[in-house]
Amino acid sequence: MRFNTSNYRVIAGKKGISDEEVRKSTGLSEKTFSWILENQYIEDQTLELIADAVGSPVSDLSLPDSTMCNENCIEWHKDQEQASMTLSQRRVISRVEKLAASRPEECQIVARNPDGSIYAHIPVSWIRINPGMQLSEEQREEKAAAMRRNIKNNGYYRDDLG
Repeated sequence: MRFNTSNYRVIAGKKGISDEEVRKSTGLSEKTFSWILENQYIEDQTLELIADAVGSPVSDLSLPDSTMCNENCIEWHKDQEQASMTLSQRRVISRVEKLAASRPEECQIVARNPDGSIYAHIPVSWIRINPGMQLSEEQREEKAAAMRRNIKNNGYYRDDLG
């Protein structure tokens, strides 16, 4: 993620918070913090720590990707229960927005970026790798025929092919 050094300087300056105070509050080394300020790149969790330290929303300290890349990213660390997501696909954003509204204790939208992407938290247990079925043309036709029969006979689909 890209770090908005200019906004950070303005926010910290207005609140009278020094870089040293932010470093101590976040546990970052002087070398790491200097690198972040100079290169304007930061990990999601580090960005949240700095945002908390200066009392600012994450969205005020992040920048859109300079390459205008529309990647979607999910990251989590071993043995953690929460994952961080940056999403640019509208259909996935809509789904996360609905989950954040219906299950705010589990799903939170942390930031909305000017490019329309969002940064959110979800439980790691929600992440699945679920490849689609690999069906032959014949199997696909059988499933379609079974679906048509079930709809015709019952008014709904019931998968009787297992």
